[in-house]
Amino acid sequence: MEDTAARFDSARTAATLREVARASAGLVVLDPGLPDAVMDGWPVPVPEEIRVLLRSVAGVRITVSRSALNGHESVEHVDLAHPYNVADAGAGWYLDHAGGAGTHWFVHTDTGDGHDYVDVDPATGSWGAVFRFWDATDTVRLAPSLPVWLDALTGCLRGALEETVAGTAVPSGPEGAAAVRAFGNRFAEAWAALDEHPTDVGTVTAAQAGAGPDPLLREAAAGLPADALLADLRPVHGPARVVFDHPVSCRYARHAGGAVLIATAWDGE
Repeated sequence: MEDTAARFDSARTAATLREVARASAGLVVLDPGLPDAVMDGWPVPVPEEIRVLLRSVAGVRITVSRSALNGHESVEHVDLAHPYNVADAGAGWYLDHAGGAGTHWFVHTDTGDGHDYVDVDPATGSWGAVFRFWDATDTVRLAPSLPVWLDALTGCLRGALEETVAGTAVPSGPEGAAAVRAFGNRFAEAWAALDEHPTDVGTVTAAQAGAGPDPLLREAAAGLPADALLADLRPVHGPARVVFDHPVSCRYARHAGGAVLIATAWDGE
């Protein structure tokens, strides 16, 4: 397993985000950090290495387009206090799809119905890998931790800014709209490319895993229905994609910080 110290450098991640925001000519704006009292009220434990980040930055707002006619802007929002993390925000289905409240933390949703979330171990409070799911039965592990995922986001922002606005003020009117559009397009291309070619990972049933030689898979399979499916992500470095062969939807779970991804058949109710 990857060393925890290597996976988390939240203070550096927050500092790098602030650098990029300062150089963005207003196209990248950070949400203010959160007090501990707010995080204490969340339905998941929040370890200190994550608190270091969230005390400084609670989200990233990225302006990706601007109308030349009326100045209206479209914003991509990476929200580290995403409203989908509570069921009364109308997100009960998504909470259950990702494994149930207290087992994960949503950080981003996109217009393509992708939902990005961090695995959370409710027993230890550890925050693990970042995953994305859609409404179907395929899912992608995006990064080994939230800071690593945000570092990748920061790299995409920095590259897009350098290639387009280059730190200069963005004018109003059609010229400014074109500059914002160029930045938004370049950022979207770079961010999409991060998981454009994930490694496909196969699955085994819980019955197979429970009877197999691997102790971690046996442990992960314990108590699962025999037809639940498990994907071992340990051999894969970088983005990993799993398509679970369930006839309907599935309910995800994760084991050992996201080293094993689990899906059980679920009717969505």
